[in-house]
Amino acid sequence: MDDPLFIKTLDGMQPTPLARQMDAAVAKGLFYFDQAVYSNSEFSPATSKREFRVSLVDYVSQQLQPKLIQHCLTHAPDLCFNMLSTRIASAEDAQHAIQAHDIDLAMVQLESLPLTSYHEYLFDDVIGCVGDASLYGDNDTITLDAFLNAPQIALSHREDSPLLINEKLRILGLERKIVAKTPYITPLQEILVSTNLLCVVTESAAKVICRNNSLKFYALPLDVAPFKVCLCWDERKDHDSGIHWLRSLIRELITPAP
Repeated sequence: MDDPLFIKTLDGMQPTPLARQMDAAVAKGLFYFDQAVYSNSEFSPATSKREFRVSLVDYVSQQLQPKLIQHCLTHAPDLCFNMLSTRIASAEDAQHAIQAHDIDLAMVQLESLPLTSYHEYLFDDVIGCVGDASLYGDNDTITLDAFLNAPQIALSHREDSPLLINEKLRILGLERKIVAKTPYITPLQEILVSTNLLCVVTESAAKVICRNNSLKFYALPLDVAPFKVCLCWDERKDHDSGIHWLRSLIRELITPAP
């Protein structure tokens, strides 16, 4: 091949470009070999031994994970679930992110559904905000002035910055005050209660946050389309019977916001 494959650098031995190409080709071949084995073997949840890599946003994990694990303890005792949090911001990014992180199945929030057939729509999740009802009242909608004047926690599962709401406000020549950004909903109960802080969330996430406290879910004073919540999977694993089973199970277990 007239190529050393590895060269010595200040950072130690590093593969040459040819070695990287060979590694990628071998990895691709091994992947398709594994898929051929999976697709031609019968998956039986009661007897199969396997680990699934599943990507869930924070609030979905809190709702789904207990049901999933409890179900499998009885009906699929030899399965293991590796729960991951992978930021997938758009339908266009879904396949790349899923393949890059070797994800078997991802539940994602998207502004529009993917154009490919490698997804399954579950439900629409309305976008609103959560605040303390003792400060913001019992109305179902928060006023624009209150929304803009309140300090806000920006919850974003999809990207580092909450681009959707910020872009809506920018078009209107408006801006909100963000004091913190987080992908996690668990601390929000303690952070938001008894303060004037607001946090833009989906209705399903609000059901987790607004439990046994004075927090309330409000409609936004902006025209924002609901997220499309769907399951996405690697197009190369479309014939995987194990993933077909998992999709069906999650569809049964997940409960959309009423």
